[in-house]
Amino acid sequence: MIYSIQKAMHILAILSNEKNHPVPLIEIAARTGYPKPTCSHILGTLCHDGYVKKISHSEGYALGPSLYHLTRYGRYEEEFVSLCRPVMRWMEKKSHATTVLSVIHNNQKFIIDYADNEQNLFLEHPTIRTDDIYRTATGRAILAHMYREQVKVIWEKYGKPPAGHWDEITSYESLMGTLKKIQQQEIVVSGAMAKEGERNAIGYACPLFRRTTCIGAVGIAWKPLHSGQTIDPKTEKQLCDILRKGAKEIMHRLSYEYN
Repeated sequence: MIYSIQKAMHILAILSNEKNHPVPLIEIAARTGYPKPTCSHILGTLCHDGYVKKISHSEGYALGPSLYHLTRYGRYEEEFVSLCRPVMRWMEKKSHATTVLSVIHNNQKFIIDYADNEQNLFLEHPTIRTDDIYRTATGRAILAHMYREQVKVIWEKYGKPPAGHWDEITSYESLMGTLKKIQQQEIVVSGAMAKEGERNAIGYACPLFRRTTCIGAVGIAWKPLHSGQTIDPKTEKQLCDILRKGAKEIMHRLSYEYN
């Protein structure tokens, strides 16, 4: 892994979340945890090539024109995202919780779009955009509907989940047995979609199918207000109802669009 590139991508993710509002250097350093001189050097290089622009010393930095040129042919799975986005906005407004759209690409899970007015989930934890497949509800939902050969490749690459990510999975056989059970479930639940200090968010997800192929998953993350708070049955039922309706509507739109 080339850590300088990883750091640059982390900084770009922070600027992207601000939707063209500049971010001061000191805030970028605080959010990334990188030393201020390191951030300054990386930003200088990105500015030189036009991927970032410096608004002013006090206001800070924003995304530059080269980055928009680089993505001029559209975002990853643009049609898929465009179809899902209105439904995700509805889900976010109804649930008052973060809604995410995930896919698996090259054996890795990516969040390719989300609805979160407060943006806390991504501002505080930008690295969860790319996450291991095991830890999240959306990752598990997609994994359960992949071909056995694909799951085998992922297992050979990553092995068993890291401690705390999916502790009941201790072998390939236990993984396959659990995935078989998940296939029978309408909604997948994970207790570790993201962390905010000591507060673990609960993730709920539904797989999304284009015809008979699972192409991604939509999920809702419920974040407790304080450490130790648990979700009550009524709230959980409401979230699951919203998730079911949202997933059904997305798949209806996918069916209409691609038939």
